[in-house]
Amino acid sequence: MWWAALVAGAAGALAVLLFMPHGREIGAAWELPVKLLVFACLACGIALFPWPSRVPHWVLYAPFAFFAGYLFPRISGFYFLDGERADADSFYTHLYLLLYPGLVLTAAAAYRLGGGTPGRCLKVVFTGIAVIFSGFLDLMWFVVNPVDIPPEIDAPHINLITGGPISFGATVVFALAHVPFVVAFNLLPLDRWLGRLLGTGRSGA
Repeated sequence: MWWAALVAGAAGALAVLLFMPHGREIGAAWELPVKLLVFACLACGIALFPWPSRVPHWVLYAPFAFFAGYLFPRISGFYFLDGERADADSFYTHLYLLLYPGLVLTAAAAYRLGGGTPGRCLKVVFTGIAVIFSGFLDLMWFVVNPVDIPPEIDAPHINLITGGPISFGATVVFALAHVPFVVAFNLLPLDRWLGRLLGTGRSGA
């Protein structure tokens, strides 16, 4: 099952990069669910990875090669080579479509290889993605950068739910509304459910 999830996730990621539009705006309602489905496949592949004691630690070196050999040089190129392209769709794609999800999956893989259970591994992934989709990043962009706080925040992933830009205060409420969902998800007995589903007999949170 973990092989099937990883292969499907890898194929889906390749399809997203090659065939789907890149950029900050969400052109169609189906685009975000498709990208999240691809990410979910990768997350399941990592969470259901073979028991940690059977996996060599150097498996985690692969993300280092990806980050240091492509992603960080590519992102830094926008800053050092052509600052005017810093807000281009390609920059957004590399930063938010590749870098942040890559960091979340790397953290989950490290946790799994270190002995973490599949259920808790999925909780790490869910929480990492909930943080960026909650609006927390959109709020903090105006806090940490030398800009004025706007009357409205225009974030495509929020607009998809609210129907359009919402006020800064409403975005704070939107972000806080994610907290109960994150807490509830982290309290679910996922390992017990996965044990029953896969017939492994594992128990736990």
